[in-house]
Amino acid sequence: MTINVRMAVCTALLVFFSSLSVFASSSPVRIMIKPASGQVVAIRYQTGTQARGAWIEVDAAHPILLLEAFDSEEDILFVQQKEKNQDWSRSYEYRYDTKTNSWNVTLPDPKKPLFIDSMDIKPYALFPTGSSSTLCSSVFGGAVKLNLSVDEHNPLYGYGEAAYSRGPSKSDWVDVMQAINISAGFGYKLRLGKNMEIAPELGYGLVLHLLDGDLDQDGTDSLEAFVDQQVRLALNFNYSLCDEHEFFIAPLGILLFEKSRVAALYGVQAGMRFNF
Repeated sequence: MTINVRMAVCTALLVFFSSLSVFASSSPVRIMIKPASGQVVAIRYQTGTQARGAWIEVDAAHPILLLEAFDSEEDILFVQQKEKNQDWSRSYEYRYDTKTNSWNVTLPDPKKPLFIDSMDIKPYALFPTGSSSTLCSSVFGGAVKLNLSVDEHNPLYGYGEAAYSRGPSKSDWVDVMQAINISAGFGYKLRLGKNMEIAPELGYGLVLHLLDGDLDQDGTDSLEAFVDQQVRLALNFNYSLCDEHEFFIAPLGILLFEKSRVAALYGVQAGMRFNF
């Protein structure tokens, strides 16, 4: 949504400009931003045709923005704000209209409930423990995970994941062990610093095991399949590289509920998160 404002008044931010005439020159412009609420702890901004450059962060207690060589014909002022223990808001886009001596402000589109917030691509390695270690020594795989947010300020989120893995068998009658699994669950984000957060996750799903070998011990190999229930536990350590990309690493534990026993695997996963 775009609105036209004079003296840059909008529903979320109140902006005072020291001089509007300087936008015809390369002189720097000082701007004061009034935070949208008392919970805002920081404001950041950048200028250009797109918000792909480095953000300049200022304290909400002294929200002074300094625009260097702002081109009123081409440039856009992008402003975001941040509340304590929350992510940055979406960008407010300010465009200066020299003909009307006013600013056109494009407000951030509200995020819909249960939208897809990000996608994870990750390899992982698992190692069986206890009785399950007699079947295979290691499992390696990869997964694609979609993270769903209730809203952009809620640290609680859901996810859905699909994965494939395989590992060498310790059994003489099975050549290779493969698995396709799907799971869903939820996590909770806890921010540790400017670019770092941890997120414990709990999930539940199904595992389709595919065993290729001579299971009937009749001298011929065949593909056999069976399904187990699974519970997944992970503790993600996320590091933000930029607005669009994050690197993460996480210890991972899986419980497989078989007919006569519960198998346990532990390991690690790491990968890249792509934020939408």
